[in-house]
Amino acid sequence: MRLTGLTVRALEGILESRTRAIAAAKWIYGARTEPLETLGAPIASRLRAYAETEIRIADRTTAADGTIKLAMALAGGVVETVMIPTARRSTICVSSQVGCTRNCAFCATAKLGFARNLTADEIVAQFLIARALAPVPATNVVFMGMGEPMDNLDAVLTAVEILTQTPAPQLGHAQVTVSTSGVLPGMKRFLAATKCSLALSLNGSSDEQRVKTMPQTKSWPIALLLALLRDYPDRVHFIEYVMFDGINDADADAHRVVDLLSGVNARLNLIPHNAIAGSALCASPRERIEAFQRIAVARGLRTMIRWPRGNDIAAACGQLAARAT
Repeated sequence: MRLTGLTVRALEGILESRTRAIAAAKWIYGARTEPLETLGAPIASRLRAYAETEIRIADRTTAADGTIKLAMALAGGVVETVMIPTARRSTICVSSQVGCTRNCAFCATAKLGFARNLTADEIVAQFLIARALAPVPATNVVFMGMGEPMDNLDAVLTAVEILTQTPAPQLGHAQVTVSTSGVLPGMKRFLAATKCSLALSLNGSSDEQRVKTMPQTKSWPIALLLALLRDYPDRVHFIEYVMFDGINDADADAHRVVDLLSGVNARLNLIPHNAIAGSALCASPRERIEAFQRIAVARGLRTMIRWPRGNDIAAACGQLAARAT
């Protein structure tokens, strides 16, 4: 295990002291303005056995809207990490796999195939590197980069524990969101193991419609996915709905989605499809997306439109496609 994959619990076992573990966590996940030796010989000598994560910025691109995409080189390939700044905060979008284990038709990452899972320290390191570059404080993390987090859940849960632990990085559970294409076994374990937010990519108003772009629907149909979310009524569940022109954007689709989400404590995010090479799928027109939103809102469903950020540098949802080197 490497340094940025150590939870406070792990550090307590290594250092045989809660006080030392907290001091070590502050240094590992803080700004590191002082050398390790300032923590004292008992801590420094034991932490030296844990190497730093082998990850570096191979490329950095900035979009017109200020979104920053970082290509991170690591053993076995490259992943992309996206930083999305606003006036008051930055959101860091991290990857969990090199490539992806799923085959969603609208996603560029799926075209790469699957190389390997990332380790917890590699996931956390993406956040730490991006946080150091953020123009405003990085307070939010979304697991919406390359990969299906539920297919790498051990590492993802460890990373989530680290990101939310006291004394550092100490992000709030509501500020960490893990996205899934709908892998039911992983969703069950995730919801039971952590209070962090879950985002489900729905992207269709029926199984017949959804399976055309998300083949895993055959294994885990919409009804089973949403039944699980109903079991957690005290949790807000983000429902991501990528909108494709002429496929899932009709008024009837809007009504069906509202019906599907009955009894789910849901926030619906409408996302215009972002174009990828080799795909005939197109984004729904703005007026169609806004009409869809009006129907959902009129029927009492909290609904927002997530207009693309970083589209001009292929950093928007579904566009991440760093290739192995």
